[in-house]
Amino acid sequence: MLKPLFNLIYPKICYACGDAIQGKREHICISCVANLSFLKMQDFKNNPIQQLFLGRVHFEKATAFAKFENNGRLQNLLHALKYKGVKEVGTTLGELAALDIGTTRFFDDIDILLPVPIHDKKRKKRGYNQSQYIAEGIRNITELPIDSTSIRKEVHTKSQTRKQRYERFENATKTFTLLDKDKLRDHHILLIDDVITTGSTLEACASALLKIRNVRLSLLTIAATY
Repeated sequence: MLKPLFNLIYPKICYACGDAIQGKREHICISCVANLSFLKMQDFKNNPIQQLFLGRVHFEKATAFAKFENNGRLQNLLHALKYKGVKEVGTTLGELAALDIGTTRFFDDIDILLPVPIHDKKRKKRGYNQSQYIAEGIRNITELPIDSTSIRKEVHTKSQTRKQRYERFENATKTFTLLDKDKLRDHHILLIDDVITTGSTLEACASALLKIRNVRLSLLTIAATY
């Protein structure tokens, strides 16, 4: 009796469109789920994300869940996740991505989920790493283990949007430090992030991980800007 009354007074809100959510769904309404721009990049080889990294760093496979559009539903969700403290949105997006992408057996040979780390200063300011919650959502569906301790971001980098790609990569390559190579050795790692734009941070993180003996890397982001 109390829960329906509470939901009537304080209705659950969809962080994508702002409307009240009916039923058991959390954080995003059914209508917004249906209207996300699903990319289905995992259905074919040499998709735009894989093409982005050609000649830069090798991923076994790479995909994104949905297209990032300015003022779109997914932008609203990611804004709530990163800047409004609604970390549970990350878990929901991770679950949705895993359910959609999992239909192609994308996760079958993955051993470990590894969220891209953020610097301690950013973590303290935000209170959490948003990619960690996306990884937890994926784990809820796939039951794959998460490793959040074997690599660390050492240097706090400022916005690099005005730098050229090479400058961004040179800046980023110095920021990641491996802490436990043995834990990741001989494993296929799925690197997880929220949004991919230039790919410089992911390239730098991947380059550090590829120093581990017999490691394989794949990539999944929630959003892509193209």
